[in-house]
Amino acid sequence: MPDTILIAALAFVLLAATAHRHRRDAGIVAPGQVRALRVVAGALLLAAFVRAAGPLAGERIVRFLVGGSVAGIAVVLALSFDAARVLAPVRWLLSRPRPAAVPATVPARARATARAQRG
Repeated sequence: MPDTILIAALAFVLLAATAHRHRRDAGIVAPGQVRALRVVAGALLLAAFVRAAGPLAGERIVRFLVGGSVAGIAVVLALSFDAARVLAPVRWLLSRPRPAAVPATVPARARATARAQRG
């Protein structure tokens, strides 16, 4: 149950970061970032459902709903207390420097021309 609560809370924080009210606090400016955060949050909620103990029956569904409810209440309380601190990991994740793009390879014709010029 604690792992379900933790995973669901992380997913709810990511979903809260995509809300219009908290985008400024999280530093989200691109629509692609919003879409990516929502996809990751959905994947985390699916993982929380799969991690809920029990067979795929009523027990798993109840455990997932209870864990999600506890996580939702905790996230709402934390966001109402200090949203900037709660969303700081999301801001850090999105502001990390991206690796440099791989340089495009030189076309074969240009290589052949360069070899011919060298002799």
